[in-house]
Amino acid sequence: MKSRLVGWSMALAALLAPPAMAAAAPASTVPGYPEVLGEYLQTPGFAAPGTPEALNSATFLRLRLAADGASPKPANAVIVALPGFSSTPSQWIFLASQMVKKAPQSQCEGKPCRIEVWVLQRRGAHLADTSGLIAARKARDPAVALKYYYGTPVTRPGPGPGAPALILAPGPDASFKALTQTDLGFMADWGFEAYAGDVDAMIGLIRTRSGARNVFLAGHSQGGGFVANYASRLQPDGKRGVDRLAGLIFLDGGPSAGGEDKPTDAQLNAYFSRVADLRSGKSKVYTDGNGVLGPVASLTSFMGQSVTGLYYAFSDPKAETIFPMRAVGSASAPGDDFLNGLRVTWQARAGVTFDTEPVAGGAVQLSILRFLGQGLGKLDFTPLPGTEALCDKTPEPPMLGPPRTGAAVTCTPTAAMLDPKRVYGWIEGGGNGGVADPSKAMLWLQAQAWAPSRTNVRPATATFAQSGVRTLDASSMIAFNWYQSERWDFDANFVGRYKTLKIDRDGMKLDLDKSAIAAIPVYVARQSTAPRASNPFPGVTDYTEINKAGTFQSDAAKALTPLNPAINAAIYNHTDFIAADDTTPDKGKPGDPGNAVVSNTLTDWVLKRSKGAATTPTPRALGVRDVF
Repeated sequence: MKSRLVGWSMALAALLAPPAMAAAAPASTVPGYPEVLGEYLQTPGFAAPGTPEALNSATFLRLRLAADGASPKPANAVIVALPGFSSTPSQWIFLASQMVKKAPQSQCEGKPCRIEVWVLQRRGAHLADTSGLIAARKARDPAVALKYYYGTPVTRPGPGPGAPALILAPGPDASFKALTQTDLGFMADWGFEAYAGDVDAMIGLIRTRSGARNVFLAGHSQGGGFVANYASRLQPDGKRGVDRLAGLIFLDGGPSAGGEDKPTDAQLNAYFSRVADLRSGKSKVYTDGNGVLGPVASLTSFMGQSVTGLYYAFSDPKAETIFPMRAVGSASAPGDDFLNGLRVTWQARAGVTFDTEPVAGGAVQLSILRFLGQGLGKLDFTPLPGTEALCDKTPEPPMLGPPRTGAAVTCTPTAAMLDPKRVYGWIEGGGNGGVADPSKAMLWLQAQAWAPSRTNVRPATATFAQSGVRTLDASSMIAFNWYQSERWDFDANFVGRYKTLKIDRDGMKLDLDKSAIAAIPVYVARQSTAPRASNPFPGVTDYTEINKAGTFQSDAAKALTPLNPAINAAIYNHTDFIAADDTTPDKGKPGDPGNAVVSNTLTDWVLKRSKGAATTPTPRALGVRDVF
């Protein structure tokens, strides 16, 4: 039934679509990678119980070679990628683009190779009202988005003479109206089953000529856990997910065969009790402004960061920002005083927002960002003479992420160390930057600023329990998931804990057996410092791992793609694996600044393990059009 629905949808889209363009629209090419075209796509997805039909879609970012225009050539490999916790496709655009660009430098059966990367979007993005973002992109004016989402915003004075007022929160006259927890009760069933079904639908669009030899499943962080779970899952056709794949790719998430054999009755009962609370409305179905993560993973925060992305896109990177450095409502933490007094450029704001340690030895970041962030460079800051000892003594708040790792804290700076007349800039990392970090603030800025102009996503109308009939235009890809599913985050932890998991209860049917993960190539890049590889899958003989101590390969892996054992991830943090700079790949070895460790090892790894080519759908068949 699902395959007929997909086929019918594609055929209808072809009839309704405008004539295909001969060449890609420039706005849809990736910043810094004019060779790579991005298209934001939907196809009918898993039919989650209670979800309006218009919202049961598998949405993904497709990255492919721009030179192919309206007629993509057969792909030697398609990488289906899963983002990590609270992440969206935007964080994959640089790794993916590097691989798409590098592939034609190799020959596959006498022709330049092709790699496509399809990055799954969180289902919560279907619920985003992006009409204000689209209008701003059409007008090339971020103030259009600010007016739509904030109205007359709540502000506070800037931190120095001549500084602009800082935007804090939407005013009561904002046009944007959020959906409520009651509206979105159906998100209680947006768990592992729904996401696995969405990946099924994506893979169903790929027509392979040689069996399961062209599709690779990749995951970063929380998405890495999904890779092992999906590969071990029994599908409706009686085969395991692993039988449909050519290789598994784990980026700082996994690999894991499960830490426990199977759940006990008590563990299952506790799991279904939690699901029942979500379904009944006793527990909230999406992360809002309450709780520990609320300020940094809530609708208000992510909507604000999406508007910030428009300023990143259309403002001078060296102009002064109008958004504060810390999310409103964050727990009092070291660095608050400094960040509240800091005047920065848009580029520096991007760096300070997500860098693990923007001030050396300063610990101005919340611990969760020190764990999840990336090395982007350093804030161009030195204390005013005579203020060097005026350090912040605020205690670290509890439960804001894993314990601090890395360099010891020497002095968290305060506002007293700042020149209130100065707008501070940023010293870039990367291969040609001034700091030996893996990436650059401009890359993070561009990842939040960019959205492909080509899409087949159209406005969806649905009836919501509290808000009634609403039409949502989610066709502009967002850099943050506004409505983050609590069920998905809960399932990601529970499902991954066990070697086997069999459930047929309360409308949920799952059969996972991680011992089925065998005879398939596995690639791992992670922060581990293990002196040797730790392959958790006994049946896997082709295994490659890159960690902080070096590169470790099984004999079978070395035979296909031997790597220099000195290649390592020593300078990388959690998110650097999917956003590392690759501006100087000819210098040093993979893993050095400017020589991205993953794209410069994984591209050849994938191509050597694929066979033949796969036919992927044309833009016309999918109903792709330009929206701005």
